[in-house]
Amino acid sequence: MNAPLPPTRATILVVDDEPRAQALLRNLLEVEGYQVLCAGNGPEALAAARQLPDVVLLDLMMPGMDGYEVCQKLRADPLLALMPVIMLTALDDRASRLRGLQAGADDFLAKPFDSAELRARLRTITRLNRYRTLYEEHARFEAAIAHAPEAIVLAELDGTILHRNAAFDTLIAAAGDPRPNFYAYLPAEAGLALRAAVGTPGRARGLETTLRAGGPADTVVEITHGLMPWAGRGIVQFHLRDRTEQKRLEAQLLRSQRIELLGQLAGSVVHDMNNILTAIGGSAILLELNAGSDPAQQLRNIQNGVKRGAGVLRQLLMFARGSDGELETLSAIGPVAEVVDLVRETFGRSYEVDFQIDEDLPALRLDPTQVHQIVMNLCVNARDAMPVGGRLAISVRRETVATTPACAPDAAPGDYVVVAVRDQGTGIPPEVLPRLFDPFFTTKAEGKGTGLGLATVMRLVRRHGGFVTVDTVVGSGTTFLCHFPITPAATPAPSLAVA
Repeated sequence: MNAPLPPTRATILVVDDEPRAQALLRNLLEVEGYQVLCAGNGPEALAAARQLPDVVLLDLMMPGMDGYEVCQKLRADPLLALMPVIMLTALDDRASRLRGLQAGADDFLAKPFDSAELRARLRTITRLNRYRTLYEEHARFEAAIAHAPEAIVLAELDGTILHRNAAFDTLIAAAGDPRPNFYAYLPAEAGLALRAAVGTPGRARGLETTLRAGGPADTVVEITHGLMPWAGRGIVQFHLRDRTEQKRLEAQLLRSQRIELLGQLAGSVVHDMNNILTAIGGSAILLELNAGSDPAQQLRNIQNGVKRGAGVLRQLLMFARGSDGELETLSAIGPVAEVVDLVRETFGRSYEVDFQIDEDLPALRLDPTQVHQIVMNLCVNARDAMPVGGRLAISVRRETVATTPACAPDAAPGDYVVVAVRDQGTGIPPEVLPRLFDPFFTTKAEGKGTGLGLATVMRLVRRHGGFVTVDTVVGSGTTFLCHFPITPAATPAPSLAVA
């Protein structure tokens, strides 16, 4: 299954105590393109063998440790036991050859040897040695894929499956009959995106999608890929990681965080609703007393109060009931504007909320509920930075990023829609910035926050393929900028009037 290794120079270890014999063999072998190592005695030979030459040419008659003993020590070493050994000897009797075979020699060559015969034997042995190495690598590769916990598929560039491991079969077990093409397991849009990514050079990024396995519920997977050589051509190796349970837990965490945000808004909502009910009650009392007031005007006051209270509650319910679903093609303006309306209703009169948008913004691939949560987290964070009130500026604009920001190394240059939230608070100290988006990190007093707000913002923006930057000046305020990538197929968003 593995691709052939690129041709490399075979290495021959020459072991001979005669310098002239070493020089003769070195010259002969280097002319043939071999790389040559030389050793003049047994200990030197054993040390040089640790460099794992392809073949050892071993002189039999050497002082001290002879060729028999060297061969025995090679065979006793697990790392060197399979190294091919050709004994060079002037002893041509049967007993010497038999002893050499018992010591572990693979072949014999009588001195003086014929250079053509030596070249032929070396070519045969090095070729067999390379084949054995490839076979072992093939076996290791197959075992690694077979026992990998992740699902792995090897496929042609057009998606035709060449090999799949047991983890993949388990992942798509509900699909019934195997499908010959990998892309047949994916939704059409995800398949097109993955085909385009496979054909684009550069570092591959993970694609999160559902796997159409035919069961009662789709499996959420993250797919990464890479090109690899195979029998003289390029194929694709797909890795699939099951994210279904992780997505379920993340959805629970996001719902819990939405409830936390509602809790942080509760005080303002109660105050606002109390004002509304006071106005309604006052108008009702005047109607009952009929103390010279205009009944029609009092009824209008009651009606307006009811509408305003219903509007506040409706916006809260919309936010609380939001569910994380599939990405939709829509403008970022709509979800952001909905949060702006809720903020204006619930933050109180001490906060001035300014909302600005660019004209002709393109539609994006967004989850509107997650955009709600991103902007609401940033607005609550901005409110907490201005405890006595102040100006909160929210904007949606188009921006071109020319270079990758230092704070977002995974960000790609290109066009983005930027949702910015700016406050006039105290700013963020430099020592806090590195930990700003860490889960559970907070500078608020105990009981005032869980430290999940900004971590949630970062996670959700990244899920949309974007990134977050922070512009802050201590004593002047902070701006959070959420960059959402504009896809090539983006279309102009419908215009929206901004109050």
